[in-house]
Amino acid sequence: MNQISPKAIIGNNVVFGNNIIIGDDVEIGDNSIIGHNTIIERSKIGAGAKIESNCNLGYGYITPFQGRPDAGVEYSYDRLLIDQNVLIREGCTLYLGSQIARNVRIHHKALIREKSIIGEGSSIGSMVELEGKMEIGRFSSIHSRAFICMGTTIGDYVFIAPMTITTNGNPIGYRRPQITAQFGAERGCTIEHGCQIAVQCVISPGVRIGHESWVAANSVVTKDFAPLSKIMGTPAISKGRLDDIHRLPIELRQELGLD
Repeated sequence: MNQISPKAIIGNNVVFGNNIIIGDDVEIGDNSIIGHNTIIERSKIGAGAKIESNCNLGYGYITPFQGRPDAGVEYSYDRLLIDQNVLIREGCTLYLGSQIARNVRIHHKALIREKSIIGEGSSIGSMVELEGKMEIGRFSSIHSRAFICMGTTIGDYVFIAPMTITTNGNPIGYRRPQITAQFGAERGCTIEHGCQIAVQCVISPGVRIGHESWVAANSVVTKDFAPLSKIMGTPAISKGRLDDIHRLPIELRQELGLD
């Protein structure tokens, strides 16, 4: 039996599965499909969305980080915003305060925490975790089981292969306030437009990887790299300049203002 609030705004030709809960502050656009056993609260969903079964959208039970009771918690968050023609596969959880642009694809059992921003046409793989308060640009692809931490900025047309991790706590300061006092709070990395990150890489806090750089599998990136770098090793070093064949097409480089 479905529980759909009379205060919810439901568009035309919306198809609902079974055992659905729709809260008060919810809007669902025309021609959307909502799968079985899905909960939607405090969300605005654009037309043509497809939400598969067992999803939880607009999840609002924000908790502090262990060891820092007041960190990351706000008294209120904006609604979850999902634009047109977004696909959310089975078993996903999306928190309040996030913004999902049109034509995004979010695959099975992804976890997207508060204030994650995902640009148009990007793809989030199965069992990816976005820690929140981070940004992914347009037409980027984050593959399965990647972990993208708070404070990370990822540009447009970026490819990140499975099991890659970005980090934001250097040095580790768990329950050690003196560490934060000396070194400052967390700071994520920046991965510029057109980068390609191979499988199982670790990107250190505060690192900037210049546009269209290529990072080899199993690399640990601990420092900044210039655009068009070939990066590999533990710790990673530059192995020269990227060949032109591996660059973005010229029309995309012109669009992004890349040299």
